[in-house]
Amino acid sequence: MSILERINSPTDLRSLESNETEDLCREIRDFLVETVECIGGGGHLASNLGVVELTVALHRLFDTPRDKILWDVSHQVYVHKMLTGRRDRMATIRQYQGLSGFADRNESEHDAFGAGHAGTAISAAVGMAMARDLKGEDYEV
Repeated sequence: MSILERINSPTDLRSLESNETEDLCREIRDFLVETVECIGGGGHLASNLGVVELTVALHRLFDTPRDKILWDVSHQVYVHKMLTGRRDRMATIRQYQGLSGFADRNESEHDAFGAGHAGTAISAAVGMAMARDLKGEDYEV
């Protein structure tokens, strides 16, 4: 069983030994290329290949869905989707009744914000952080 096949949630990711993350990132890249080829090309391959290590690091560091990770534009959420329990449905991404190509709050509790335009995540994150503080809650945004 590959390392990626063992990851069904960020909790699984956080249980990995640090030396396994490099191999995991390689497996994620291979899976991304296969997935985008499977759906007929297109998609947001380059932006997702560029955030593999970043996404793995964010999910190892932060406790989603309690902590909030926001993706501006959402063109780079494929890795996030893979690490938050949607890997098995990735071949349906951007297909009718399949996974959204963007972050979608109706799709997963790990998607804190749905975006499709540049620059919206910053104001959303500020609003979430202010609301958290006003409520006296304790989580990261």
